[in-house]
Amino acid sequence: MSASNGTICFSTNRPTPLDRAAQAFGQICSRVNAPAVDGRRIGHGLPRRRVNVRELVEILPLLEADGRDAVWRELVRLSREHGGPWPTIAIGIALPGLRTAAARLARGYVGDSGDLDAELVTAFYEALASADIGRHNVCGRLRAVAYNQVRRMRYGTVSYSARTVDLDTIPESITPATQHGHPDLVLIKAIRAAVIDRREAELIGATRLEDLPLSTVAKKLGMAVTTAWCRRKSAETRLASWIGENDNSL
Repeated sequence: MSASNGTICFSTNRPTPLDRAAQAFGQICSRVNAPAVDGRRIGHGLPRRRVNVRELVEILPLLEADGRDAVWRELVRLSREHGGPWPTIAIGIALPGLRTAAARLARGYVGDSGDLDAELVTAFYEALASADIGRHNVCGRLRAVAYNQVRRMRYGTVSYSARTVDLDTIPESITPATQHGHPDLVLIKAIRAAVIDRREAELIGATRLEDLPLSTVAKKLGMAVTTAWCRRKSAETRLASWIGENDNSL
C-alpha cells in the first residue's frame, strides 16, 4: 500500500478473490475424476452420458439459450442439494461475466477493489443458494443479483472507524429508554441472552448496519470470507427467531 497526494493506493500484485476462485476451479477441473453432470438428465443437446466439467466448459457456449439455462439450473440444483465443489464450479464457469462485473464495480472506487471482488464472490454464492432460477438467462440473473447487491454496498460504504461501535466498550447497564429497539441495543441484548456471540454481533452490525464489505470485517476478525458468511447466516437465523419470540420486550 502507498499514498500519493493524500490518496491511498493498494498493491494489485496479490491474487484477487476472483483469481483464487479461478485457481480453485482449475484444480477441480484438473482432477482425474473431475465432477460431471448427467447429460441425459439435462438434455438440450448435451451428450447422453456423464459430462465432466472440463468438457462442459467447452460445450456450454455452443448450446442454444434454452440449453445453457438447463445446464445452469442443474448447476444450481447440485450446488443447493449437494454443496461440495459445485458452488465453486458454478462460480468458475461464471467467471468471465463476474470479472466484467467486478471491473464495473471497481471503476472510480478509492478503496481496495479486492474487497469488492470478495463481496461479489460471496454475493454470487448467496444467489446460488436462494435466487429465483425459474426464468430465462439463469447465469445472467445470478450475476445481476450479485452485482446489484455489491453495487448497493459499494455506494453505501463509509469509513469503518467513523461509524463502527466496539461492543466490548458498551457498559452492561446501558438501557436508555429513548433508544428502545435500536439495532445496536438489540444486538447487545442478544449477546446477553446468549443468542449470538460478540464476533457474530460484530459481523451482523458491521456488514448489515454499517454496510461494510464482509471481506473487510472477516479479515478484522481473522476469518475466511466463506466462514464469516456461514457464521453470519447462522447467527441471523437465530437472531430472527429470538426477535420474533421477544419482540414486545426489545
